[in-house]
Amino acid sequence: MLSSINYAEPTTEGVKILIADDFEYLIDFIEAHLSRMLPEASFIRARNGYEVCTMAIRHAPDLILLDWEMPDFSGIGALQTLQGNPSTKEIPVIMVSGFSTPSHVNEALSAGAVDYLKKPIEPTELIARVRTALKLCEKIKQLQKQKEQIEQVKLKRENLLKGLLPPEVLLSYEETGEIMPRRFRNVSVVMVDLVDFTVKSQKMSPRRLLDELQTIFTAFDEITEKYKCTRIKTIGDAYMAVSGMWNQTENHALNAAKLADRMRQYIIEHNHKNKIDWKIRIGINSGDIIAGIPSRANLTYDIFGDTVNTAARMQTYSDPMQINISESTYQLLKDYYIIIKRISRKVKGKGALNMYYLHRPHLSRIPRSNEIPV
Repeated sequence: MLSSINYAEPTTEGVKILIADDFEYLIDFIEAHLSRMLPEASFIRARNGYEVCTMAIRHAPDLILLDWEMPDFSGIGALQTLQGNPSTKEIPVIMVSGFSTPSHVNEALSAGAVDYLKKPIEPTELIARVRTALKLCEKIKQLQKQKEQIEQVKLKRENLLKGLLPPEVLLSYEETGEIMPRRFRNVSVVMVDLVDFTVKSQKMSPRRLLDELQTIFTAFDEITEKYKCTRIKTIGDAYMAVSGMWNQTENHALNAAKLADRMRQYIIEHNHKNKIDWKIRIGINSGDIIAGIPSRANLTYDIFGDTVNTAARMQTYSDPMQINISESTYQLLKDYYIIIKRISRKVKGKGALNMYYLHRPHLSRIPRSNEIPV
């Protein structure tokens, strides 16, 4: 009997097949024929529906041959349970049964079985149906692998976009497919620059230099998020953030000041920990800005306007490890900070500009970060 059956063209090697039946001789019969077709296969046995569900989760078989009429917990009940579990629902199941009515076949297929094998089992039919089911299993695996690859590409794309666009802009882009320019009123722009970056970069290996920038800017991102601000971009060794864009608040300048102060403190801590000597200049200016993407060929979100230009001037004219603020920002912070007035500086295209250094907060007046309304 066994030698007269065509066992050629095994679908896969090393497959795992779960055979469930309450009669051991039927499991022996099925396994004997399948072993000829799949000599590298391993077989798992179950005697009732409970064992089927347990074995399916534990061993993740490539195929299940499931007897309908098992005691305690029937095969059809086990099939429904398998289909309801995300970890087992994709396993192909061939329902095996002595029931031969169309209604039973329809019930099994509707419950999720990929095929129906009637008892008494004909070996030729068994081989043909298992071969087909295993091909289906292989196709499912290929589709699952493709799906995982697509998800990985999608995740990389999303992570890339997150690095280029603020979360609120990214959400709008995903919903509408476009990013419209927008004016934001009453915000504070923070400009940060590493002092003598070019000189220090010549004394470091490219790997060390990049590691330092990644470490510092990642910490700046976390600080920016903590104080409800928005990171706009990094340009080389420069970092730009805005307070008050999406979280409209009268305290945007206060958030910006606390952000800048924490960044400065982080650099001090980083230097002490890593035996290095970074210094930063920080400039803050408050006013209105326009935000958008200037080039259709380059998905980079940016901000524009005189407020941005003045913030850049504040940073340029700041001494190392100081926070230099403009007149507009001073008016918003003077009740919260002890501020040192500087000598006005002539700025090209703007004339003489008032500048101030943040010294320290009035501890009795400035709210803690978790008390700042947003």
